Amino acid sequence: MKLLISVFLVFSLYGKVIDKIDVIVNDIPITSYDISQVEKKLNIDKNQAISYLIDQSIIKSAIKDRGIYVDEFDIDNAMRKIAQKNGMSLFNFKTYLLEKGQLNDLKAQLKKKLEMEKLFEALNIRVTQDDVKNYFKIHKDEFKVASKIEVTEYSSKDKNALLEVIKNPLMQNNNVSIKDITLNSDKINPKLIQFLSKYKEGSFTPIVNMGDKLVSFYIIKKEGDKLMDFKSVEGEIYQKLMQQKQQMAIKDFVAKLKAKANIQILAK
Repeated sequence: MKLLISVFLVFSLYGKVIDKIDVIVNDIPITSYDISQVEKKLNIDKNQAISYLIDQSIIKSAIKDRGIYVDEFDIDNAMRKIAQKNGMSLFNFKTYLLEKGQLNDLKAQLKKKLEMEKLFEALNIRVTQDDVKNYFKIHKDEFKVASKIEVTEYSSKDKNALLEVIKNPLMQNNNVSIKDITLNSDKINPKLIQFLSKYKEGSFTPIVNMGDKLVSFYIIKKEGDKLMDFKSVEGEIYQKLMQQKQQMAIKDFVAKLKAKANIQILAK
């Protein structure tokens, strides 16, 4: 049943106008508030925000039409995986998020993510082992790293203190530990050497979380050139190709549905 809206004004409990419906997509309303929020969040203009929200509404409608459903059990399982990666129980993780006022936001993000994953499954998007191997073969330069890297490691549990020292490396700060390290690509985590190889000599890397401390590396010198082992980057390539295929598939999917969608532009 279509929504029956006359002037398309939404009133608060106190009788004041707080929002206005500008677009309806398959009975899903898009308000002026929704549009302004997307403009700010994505730093885009009003027309781009409306286009984005129309696409999102079409996806939401498609998820509903296909009977795709994500419940609290699904969300808890996803949260449990995040908690385990951070060495926490699900209960402690939820308590932490609740204290930070972030629990409901994360639940909403995970619900949307899981719904999209189920939609992608329904669209039968696949990345094969041959796809991954071919990408590695053609794009080998992406996976070349330095054989040896000399760095200065700046570490701290206090992010602000670390940022101050990065801005002024000559500054003395008791909360920041500084040490020179030589890293050999054969003896350290492949992800770390790949990360460090991206940055130029004489520059700091972004701050990263390494267990119980925050770290930024100053790149002193890079030596040699080595191709990473396929097994060490196989997962990374798979994720990259899957993301590319998903983006292409959803773009085509939305375009086809948009042609059939009932879209009412109400705002002038």
